[in-house]
Amino acid sequence: MSVVNEWTKKIAEAAVPEEIDLAPSIAHAFFSGGKERKQLFQREKKNVQGAFGIAEITLILPFILQALVYSATALSTFISSTELNSFLTALNTTFSFRDLSKRKQKVASLPDNPFLPLKNVLLTISGELHAMGLPEEESDLITFRILMKLLEDSAGASQFIQKIAKET
Repeated sequence: MSVVNEWTKKIAEAAVPEEIDLAPSIAHAFFSGGKERKQLFQREKKNVQGAFGIAEITLILPFILQALVYSATALSTFISSTELNSFLTALNTTFSFRDLSKRKQKVASLPDNPFLPLKNVLLTISGELHAMGLPEEESDLITFRILMKLLEDSAGASQFIQKIAKET
């Protein structure tokens, strides 16, 4: 579980830094399954100091973990590719566009050879996050941050992906 905790913390740091302190407990609850996992996805309504009335508090990290589990096959193909440097350049170029439609056009315009693994993983993770209720723009940016973090240490990321695929 240490690989899972370490990478959950790294992903939280990159994608949702406000949840980094909760990362180990979120990872434990998520991979324990059952009631503990189910509670991670329940939306709570609470009074938040400084807010007006009741606000909904939602943790995003459990949704990220779920999207990573759903996309484990695409991620494994992506991480094991020999084209990681090309993927890194394409990611940086694509996400230099602030306009969502321009980013979508850029991804669509990438040739399948060698970029199919990158396209698949971008669409899968972002699509899963969006399907779970995150806005499309936020889903794309979180996906970008996750992939950049995974590319920093592809060997460690590969171990993490294999581990989460087995634990769920």
